[in-house]
Amino acid sequence: MEIGAAMNSGLQGMQRANQQVSEASQEIASAAGRNDVQQQDNANVNGGQAATETASETAQSVNAASITDSLVSLNEGQTNFEANTRTVETADEMLGTLIDTSA
Repeated sequence: MEIGAAMNSGLQGMQRANQQVSEASQEIASAAGRNDVQQQDNANVNGGQAATETASETAQSVNAASITDSLVSLNEGQTNFEANTRTVETADEMLGTLIDTSA
């Protein structure tokens, strides 16, 4: 594999990982916002409290699963970014070695 191709591959991987981290962060932030709205809605409802509590528990369970998935995706993106960074660093070292050898 050419050194330039390895660098490009690593940089593309870093960009994809960055996008994954951004999307996961947005999902976490929006889930937290939805949770705040649900808590406010529950505080404002006086009648049908048992039905409201059941709906609230279901919504919180779905919200927790969504946040968990987003946190896993966030961690995965970080790991992918670090791995691609090592690819770029290795290609850079190889290029440096080739330049030193040629000189």
